[in-house]
Amino acid sequence: MGVTGPAPRVAVISGGSSGIGLAIAHELASRGYALWLIARRQEPLERAEAGLLARHPGLSVRTIALDVTDAEAVLEAMTSIVLQAGRVDWLVTSAGIVEPGLFLEQSLEAHRRQMDTNHFGTLHLVRAVAPTMVRQGGGHITLISSAAAFAGIAGYSAYAASKFAVRALGETLQVELAGHKIAVGVAFPPDTDTPQYHGEQASKPAITKAISAGGGVMSAEAVARSIVSQANRGRFLLTPSPLITAFGWLHSLYAPLFRHQQRRIIARLARGEGRKP
Repeated sequence: MGVTGPAPRVAVISGGSSGIGLAIAHELASRGYALWLIARRQEPLERAEAGLLARHPGLSVRTIALDVTDAEAVLEAMTSIVLQAGRVDWLVTSAGIVEPGLFLEQSLEAHRRQMDTNHFGTLHLVRAVAPTMVRQGGGHITLISSAAAFAGIAGYSAYAASKFAVRALGETLQVELAGHKIAVGVAFPPDTDTPQYHGEQASKPAITKAISAGGGVMSAEAVARSIVSQANRGRFLLTPSPLITAFGWLHSLYAPLFRHQQRRIIARLARGEGRKP
């Protein structure tokens, strides 16, 4: 009779069909995790699955198409995963949307969409998975927030608010779940080379572009490696670059100066272009 090895650890990744979520999937696959990928559409999930299997032969990867804003669907999917896999060792909540826009011009619906996906989508997943981690005696929960969650940024009133909410949720979970040996971390990616980043450029206000100019764009792979490495060491603030690390620790001191800088950029653009930024 053959000897079977231990069952692989199981990771569930929302937003796993592209961008940072898919890059994290590759990183966790290289560390021996069995993967469950979640995204809204099946075709991108199938492409992601094919790419993972091509790079990681023998990988166990499954996909589920669902909208994380649907709490009932999320609970049903997580229940199915636990029934089939037996456990969830790592939850990564990477599903998110960004719709830049100036506050006076952006619709209430745009605010709701971003809060529903970014905050409530994250909340639905954590509520569905955390009890399983408590019963099994621990796990990792990694919430993907944004560098925009450290200070208000013109043009991101809806997006930043939703990511601030993710940060606040993570800070509370870190305290409440620590006694259950659940390591909670919140990631704060800077501008990252993903389909979502390129998609938002067409609607990004001039002021927002000016603020982020010169900050550089990281690769999704570099961001994922940093997030997974730091989270695996039990860190809470998951900051992929030295600049974001400094901002993470000093944002309360830097925020007033940052707001002043933004007001100067708005005034300069208004003078130079003769129209609203």
